[in-house]
Amino acid sequence: MGGKEPKYIITDQDGSILKAAPLVFKTARHRYCMWHIMDKVPSKYGVTRDDYSVFVKKLNAIIIWDDDIEAAYFDAKWEEIGRKHNVNNIDWFQEMYAKRKQWVMAHCRDLDMGGVMRTTQRSESKNSFFKRFESKSGTLVEFSMRFDSAMDQQRHTQKKIDNYNRHTFPVISTHLAIEVHRAQVYSHKVFEEFQEEVKWSIGTCKSRGFTECGSLEVTIVRDANKDRSYAVTYCPDTLKATCSCRMLERKGILCRHIIWIYSSNGVKIIPEQCVVKRWCKDARLSKMFYCNGEATEDVYIIDGKQIAMSVMWSEIHQTVGMLMGKLKNDVDNVSSLIRQFKEKLSPLGSPLNKQQ
Repeated sequence: MGGKEPKYIITDQDGSILKAAPLVFKTARHRYCMWHIMDKVPSKYGVTRDDYSVFVKKLNAIIIWDDDIEAAYFDAKWEEIGRKHNVNNIDWFQEMYAKRKQWVMAHCRDLDMGGVMRTTQRSESKNSFFKRFESKSGTLVEFSMRFDSAMDQQRHTQKKIDNYNRHTFPVISTHLAIEVHRAQVYSHKVFEEFQEEVKWSIGTCKSRGFTECGSLEVTIVRDANKDRSYAVTYCPDTLKATCSCRMLERKGILCRHIIWIYSSNGVKIIPEQCVVKRWCKDARLSKMFYCNGEATEDVYIIDGKQIAMSVMWSEIHQTVGMLMGKLKNDVDNVSSLIRQFKEKLSPLGSPLNKQQ
């Protein structure tokens, strides 16, 4: 990584790791895997207790399902749940609450993209993937061959996904221009999440107050689905917007509250500062290398014309996909435009045309 430390690392609560991590990573924040902690809840609380299912449901609501709550709200709810279900005298629950800043999302809202990584699931899924290719009795040479096979399969799968993202167009569900714009940019998987936020913004969000602070506009947006209000700060000059739910900072995807503000102000194209590169279709177009700690892009491997042609083919496929839900008149208009450009590109001065 060019000598650059990660912003945070996620591990289980293994004692050796807890001692070693701060020796290796001087600035990274160490977080605990949420799944490993929640997996211990049944044994610590007792599955035979009559209120076990109710207790787990309440606990999941403030830890797993509702990930945009603030620290003060989480602390109040934890205290309420602990008091009603008599867990304040259980040492393990007290220890986990004391360490809440290392694993509860409500206390990690300041971490950029922190909502994407909450468990060690990604690294463990990689271990599970490679186990399908390895053999404990194999030699080092066999391991190398099996590793290459695993990587080839990963690359093949990635190319299939990239091809699907670039040459197909998702179904549009609303009339908002920003949804169409994001469908052209986001990968299909991320667009599905964004599309859900778009639909919620139309059905559940309303303004409950508005104030001006210099060049900024602060709107209190009521979210009927979550039965909660959020403060959205919006700058009409730069189109920059932030929300108190911090979904954009936590996951890199616009929340329904900012989407509602954008649509109310007639914004049709989401500004670049709100777009996370890693969620886009072209996130893997350039290759990154590190030289003496400096990141450089390998931009000369493919010439500019080849890239432009690939982008053009992608735009053609996307345009045809967008016409699926349109009227025949729209299809005829696009066909007419294509024929006009085709005529402009035809070699009128070629020897063949002169002979004709």
